[in-house]
Amino acid sequence: MSKQINNNVVVVTGIVAGTIIALASITTSLDWDKAQAEEIAFSAQDYVDIQNLYASYVRATDMGGAGDGSEYADHFTEDGSFNTAKGHEALKKMIKGFHARLEKEGWSSRHTVTGLQITPTPEGANASAYLLTFNITANPPYVDHGGIYTDQLVKTKDGWKYKRRTYRSRESFEPGRP
Repeated sequence: MSKQINNNVVVVTGIVAGTIIALASITTSLDWDKAQAEEIAFSAQDYVDIQNLYASYVRATDMGGAGDGSEYADHFTEDGSFNTAKGHEALKKMIKGFHARLEKEGWSSRHTVTGLQITPTPEGANASAYLLTFNITANPPYVDHGGIYTDQLVKTKDGWKYKRRTYRSRESFEPGRP
């Protein structure tokens, strides 16, 4: 009889343990499904559009000296910022000042962005990229400076825009002047 009770205890213990494992598995699966449902929807097109934002931005930076700087500022939200310049008017003034300095110094720039990393967020995306800026007027051209962009991006009715952009130069970088 004692052996029968022990066998029943073992069976009941096995059933209880199996039930607990099954419930834990179901709960974990439900949590996983919930997490998947809450995962940020980010399409391949979003990645392509953000890469195009970066490409268009460097062209507007290098070629944006004509006009009032709107082409450059349009890469940002209305309240967007780049370092300390905030809002379209400040951004236009900044890019115009940049081109006035280049003209005064007698050189043209080519900004090159590499190593772009994009991370979806509930608000849009965070991104980071390396920057190398070439002086293409020099003979031969050389890398004048470099650093890292750190960005907060948002998707607007007009596409992806910079909400906040910061640039940090690399202290250890030494230009490759010929």
